[in-house]
Amino acid sequence: MRLIRVATVASMALLPLLATACQASGEAAADTSPIVIGADLELSGVNAIIGNTYARALQLRVDQLNAQGGVSGRHITLVTKDNRSDPSLSVANVSALAAEPGLAGIVMGACSECLHGVAKIIDNAKVPTVSLAPATGAARPVSDRRFVFKLGPSAEDSAAALATELRGAGVHRVALLSTDDVNGADAVSALTTQMTKVNATVVSQQLFRATDTDLSQPVHTAVGHGPDALVVSAFPAQAALVAKSARDAGYTKKIFFDATAAGDLFFSGSAASRADDIVMVAPQALVIEDVVATTPAKIARKRWFSDYTSKYGTFSGYSSYAADAVRLIADAVRGAGGTEHQRMRDIMETAAFDGLSGQIQFTPNNHAGIMPQSWTTVVARAGRWRLLG
Repeated sequence: MRLIRVATVASMALLPLLATACQASGEAAADTSPIVIGADLELSGVNAIIGNTYARALQLRVDQLNAQGGVSGRHITLVTKDNRSDPSLSVANVSALAAEPGLAGIVMGACSECLHGVAKIIDNAKVPTVSLAPATGAARPVSDRRFVFKLGPSAEDSAAALATELRGAGVHRVALLSTDDVNGADAVSALTTQMTKVNATVVSQQLFRATDTDLSQPVHTAVGHGPDALVVSAFPAQAALVAKSARDAGYTKKIFFDATAAGDLFFSGSAASRADDIVMVAPQALVIEDVVATTPAKIARKRWFSDYTSKYGTFSGYSSYAADAVRLIADAVRGAGGTEHQRMRDIMETAAFDGLSGQIQFTPNNHAGIMPQSWTTVVARAGRWRLLG
């Protein structure tokens, strides 16, 4: 018995050594280190409302994935930096994020100029990056944006959807109002192209700075040309201000917003009383309460609406873009078996899924993922947005 006991103890003593030997000669232990997603966002500055919406949505989606076990057993850590809507700060932020151990990818916010300023850094560092900015150039040309993928408002798709609404409303004379930046330039170009297809004439084109808080002058000038409709491209607060200024000036005809304005579900303050009957292009998630959930994608959008609203007390259409960005990166990590950036990029370039913001599909020739049929039209009624029709 004594000999048997000694042998048993000796065998037990050998187990750790055998286990170590097996690990050394066989497969390596699973990587359980955190996966890092970096975010360069406008937490302060001119686009702070959108930037903070993105920050909240990213954190909520990361928390949800971690509650489900993370990605292949690895939890996700979100590292967020404030660019203050300043492209020069984005350069420093993205350079720092690119050096983060375990970095899977970077999400960039609403500042289109910020993305333009760091595009070369991203390409040189070969870091998969998701841009949530409106600018068409965020994902074009693909030869210069090999590691950049766009999920956000589309000037071209918005213009096509608005043109359909303008034709249906019998609008022939249009005044365009937009910001004097790259977002506005993209919108004006796309809208001007579409107007010729629906026999509408642009009778006035007015620009304003993204920092302007008094838009009465460009609105009065636009209204003075007698348009059948005002078409506005701006972030939500300024778009609402254009509408309020127009109604205050006595303009009673139609007002249309492109998808850049599709932010909060509810209007606030005096804008609510001036918003009725405005028509806007938006992701379906914004008005998912009005949609019958007949597919898994619609059910997921309703769940996201409920989760976001429960946590933050309101809902923004912009939140869906950020949530889909987390999914895009997480799916690429899962498919690549880790955070090897080239493999992730290749997976992202052919990714296709029904996202919270709509149907998403990337191709080697198109890094703007939200498909045209994903956009819907909504109308302002009683201080909130409703599905049109």
